[in-house]
Amino acid sequence: FSLLILSKAVVSTQSTGIGIICEAFLVYQCIGMVTESGRLTLALPNKLNVAFDFSSFLKIYLALIVFGGMALIKHMGSQRTKAMKKLAKLKQMEDVYHKQKDLMKIRKKKESKKAL
Repeated sequence: FSLLILSKAVVSTQSTGIGIICEAFLVYQCIGMVTESGRLTLALPNKLNVAFDFSSFLKIYLALIVFGGMALIKHMGSQRTKAMKKLAKLKQMEDVYHKQKDLMKIRKKKESKKAL
């Protein structure tokens, strides 16, 4: 059971990392195309009197993907470590319980042999 949980944690962490890398790559590829075409860019003068450069937004977003992705992976790793420690502690408690149960059985057998 714990092997299944461990494999799930490893696969989800790897797939998250791959997803972050793919998204960052796609945004990086789009920056050049948006800069050339000027698409989704608002220039002055206009009715709203607001300028918006979408390629600058994509550059900021790319930085956020990189640093936010690193923070996300770090957080997921700490959560996995925390969960695995809990699981190991429960496993230890279970092992202690089974050992005590086995010792009780052995004591009962010895007591029954002495009684005969």
